[in-house]
Amino acid sequence: MLTKPSTCYECDANCPIQVEFDAGGEPIAVQGPDCPRCYAQLDRRNHPDRLLYPLKRVGPRGSGQFERISWDEALDTIAERLSATRTEHGAPAVAFFAGYTKEARPQLQRLAHAFGSPNYLTESGCCFSATMVAEKVTFGYKIKTTSTVISPKTRCHLIWSTNPRGSIPPFDTHGLVTLKPGRRMIVVDPRRTPMVDQADIHLQIRPGTDGALALGFHHLIFANGRQDQAFLDQWCSGVDAFRDYVAEFTPERVASICGIPESDLRAAVELFATTSPAQITLSPTSTVQHSNGFQNHRALILLSAVTGNLDREGGNRFFNDKVLPKPIELFDYCRSSLPPRIGDEVYPVWTKYWPAGQSMLLPDCILDGRPQQVRALLAMGINTAMWPNSKRMERALGSLDFFAATDFFHNPATLQADIVLPAATSLERPALIAYPGCAYQGELRYRRPVVAPRGEARPDGQMFLELGVRLGMAEQFWHGDLEAAWAEAAEGIPEEIREEVYNNPDGVTVYAQAIEDLVDHGFLDADRLYRLRGFPTASGKVEFDSAELRAAGHDGLPIYREPAESPLSTPETARDYPLVLTSGARTKFDTHSQHQYIQRMRRAIPNPLVEIHPSDAEPRGIRDGAPVQVSSPRGAVRFVARVTERIKPGVVHCTHGWNSANVNELTDDRHLDPISGFPPFKSSLCEVAPVA
Repeated sequence: MLTKPSTCYECDANCPIQVEFDAGGEPIAVQGPDCPRCYAQLDRRNHPDRLLYPLKRVGPRGSGQFERISWDEALDTIAERLSATRTEHGAPAVAFFAGYTKEARPQLQRLAHAFGSPNYLTESGCCFSATMVAEKVTFGYKIKTTSTVISPKTRCHLIWSTNPRGSIPPFDTHGLVTLKPGRRMIVVDPRRTPMVDQADIHLQIRPGTDGALALGFHHLIFANGRQDQAFLDQWCSGVDAFRDYVAEFTPERVASICGIPESDLRAAVELFATTSPAQITLSPTSTVQHSNGFQNHRALILLSAVTGNLDREGGNRFFNDKVLPKPIELFDYCRSSLPPRIGDEVYPVWTKYWPAGQSMLLPDCILDGRPQQVRALLAMGINTAMWPNSKRMERALGSLDFFAATDFFHNPATLQADIVLPAATSLERPALIAYPGCAYQGELRYRRPVVAPRGEARPDGQMFLELGVRLGMAEQFWHGDLEAAWAEAAEGIPEEIREEVYNNPDGVTVYAQAIEDLVDHGFLDADRLYRLRGFPTASGKVEFDSAELRAAGHDGLPIYREPAESPLSTPETARDYPLVLTSGARTKFDTHSQHQYIQRMRRAIPNPLVEIHPSDAEPRGIRDGAPVQVSSPRGAVRFVARVTERIKPGVVHCTHGWNSANVNELTDDRHLDPISGFPPFKSSLCEVAPVA
């Protein structure tokens, strides 16, 4: 049987796979890690509802009335309408949005900037980017906090709202799941996940109180003399002001804010502070998708500095950025020659470090013209479910002068589009894949298509190059040759390994120069790069009190503030909506909304669920498995109740990514984080009622 190697693209793990073919050359199976997302790739490719041809809207927006057109008509229409908008309103009035697939982002960003628009936006406006920016502001580096790679030297894991059994291949054999003698574990999570079952201590906090809990950790560490004072004295700035501030976060106060036993808090801090090396492991969104998420995250990551676990094997290491391909995005041109991006006016700290505008402002830009007016949009893999108060984003898309989108399937966003283009799947398109990794190493690989696209589908990157050609920039867009675009990006890879990157489907591990530099200076453990170079911050040290944040008008310290909508901050709202709503937990059967069309995935989780504790369900007359309505000040959505003791009393968790039951129709779009612009997906108020 013929097989071809490829790389899975169903999550960020980028696992190597083998695709099997029948005698006629049709793919019949995918072999890879024991992961349902991996096996579902052919289900997506062959799905009867997949978009296979360019479409033009012929009915009202949202009606689903489209007709098939040629690629020439589709691309010519897009080029003409974008050009007309630029002529009448200026290039910034055209926005370019990149959701999935992420692999085509360099080509789309290049198109935006070559067109003259600074307004390239991505899903990172509400995903992991705030954690990276918070870490850059604090340390000057991005640190390793995700659980994709586990060090065998770690003796204590502080796991903050992540569940590798449900989110990260190989799931049940993941390094965090495999019990090891002498390894201790603390889990912070409002849900009792499978990780809790093997933890020493579970801190079941109220969603949105992450910052208070982290500051409570700091209070006890300083009070009991558990800090690494030598590291603080030599390598840290603003420690005295920080220590004075955390003195307010006594165990009694923190336990009350978070809704946890004080004894558990004290035990968790003692375990974390005295078991070395210790690593903080968290979801890239758990701390930051709140109205004060940026400072929540800073308070948490500073624990690695206070305890001396920063950039240490077994602790939290710095990322290696030395595996990145040659930039082809024209972002330097954007910064030097184009007008401000959406978000530069409101979130300058975040946009300084992130190479895109703040997409959470897009509904305001379209509907209200603030901070900029957007009249036309070209989007890849967009879904209104990504925005808080999603119905407002749907209205915004419907009011655009022109809107074109690429995707595999229709969704509430594409139904508002004037032109819809059919995208090739990962098995049908080439890509240069770079993963920065940690411990000063990263992975590079090149994926070739293993099968031709179905119908007339094309790789997203190919579409953007062809649009560049039609807009009069053929030479800048490699005359429409996608392989040539990737070849230029590959010029950033060291020449001695470039051929192996192209030819080794398992990828190539690339080590940063930092390892050699450290060894040359006698540091045989090859970590703690700051001993050579300090920290690339304003002070050259870890900034507990950030000068950069203060200069931008924010608190320099990681100040705790209650969620903008909570039982404490908005008691009048809590009278009608007394439950705290959180969402976003992953399972092995989905990545956001990308798998809801695939039958084998829906068999595992056939209904959109709301988890509710028995003590909250019983007085409301809610039975397990019964239909319920979850409501908030923004609207109401139907779910199916899962009555379970695995959720904290007073809290409910809704599954996300369902177009038919979109939890983000209920979330708050008015109280974005003041530094990053991130929405409070994980801490709003709601009520749950049975449906007759």
